[in-house]
Amino acid sequence: MNGRAPRRGSALLIGSILSAQAVTGCTPAPQALLAAERNESGEIRLLVAPCPDFKIRGVSVFLDDAAAPEAHWSLIRDSGASTPSQINLFSPPDGYKVNVATLTKIQPSKTYVAKIRGSIGSKGISGRLPFSLEKIDELSPDKVLAGLHGDKVVNRKDFLKSPPSRCKK
Repeated sequence: MNGRAPRRGSALLIGSILSAQAVTGCTPAPQALLAAERNESGEIRLLVAPCPDFKIRGVSVFLDDAAAPEAHWSLIRDSGASTPSQINLFSPPDGYKVNVATLTKIQPSKTYVAKIRGSIGSKGISGRLPFSLEKIDELSPDKVLAGLHGDKVVNRKDFLKSPPSRCKK
């Protein structure tokens, strides 16, 4: 064997990978439905992306640790409540009530997950945002933690400017 076949196979494999990356690189990534920041009093606040006709059914925040599943805080919507654009952790907005309150404080060096569930008409929509106190503390005042994996820092104005594509009916 002269060694050309393995090189040709490697070149085809690398070409296929690069082509796939080019195709997927052109596809816009889904936008986040939730973001996190510090509010004026220094507490953590969740921001809900502008999503016309979105009705929140519930919001929850929990410790991302299978060994501590009891660390959980959640809200449910009372009938007729409007969708808030922001939610301060551990303080329900008007029209929402606390459903579970075993999580009462965000601790350093731990990862948490914020989840939101709702719908637009009959179409279910949800969002998930992993975050940590350290990531929130690194934010400048005009930035929020967003992204599908909680790892993207974006301008607050940009996050609040346009609805995610999945907000369309």
